[in-house]
Amino acid sequence: MGRRSAEPAVVPRAVGAATSGAVLTVGFLLEVAMLAAFCFWGFSRDAPWNVVLGIGVPAVVVVLWGLFLAPKASRRLSRALVTVTSLALFLAAALALAVAGHPVLALILAVASVGYAAAVVVLRLESRG
Repeated sequence: MGRRSAEPAVVPRAVGAATSGAVLTVGFLLEVAMLAAFCFWGFSRDAPWNVVLGIGVPAVVVVLWGLFLAPKASRRLSRALVTVTSLALFLAAALALAVAGHPVLALILAVASVGYAAAVVVLRLESRG
């Protein structure tokens, strides 16, 4: 058998502005939903931890996001790590929703997160992160 060269998958060279804008808008909405999910989960815990977790977890996520995932972060991770890390955080938020008693919302967030990550990879977009 002959050796075959590995050819990359066929991906459109130029993605339309509308398509990339729509995908990046979904990414922004997922970021907001993630923070809301962490807030909801935290405030659904027993007192006094509800206040600590409801404010603390989203605050920690915002700080870490700003340091490592934000587009203009001075310590921004590589494109692949931004995509993987943002997906992990989105899925953690979905898990938090499920634990807080909202499995349908958790499923919607998880499916949207995976779809967003797949679109970023397939379309070779620079993840908003």
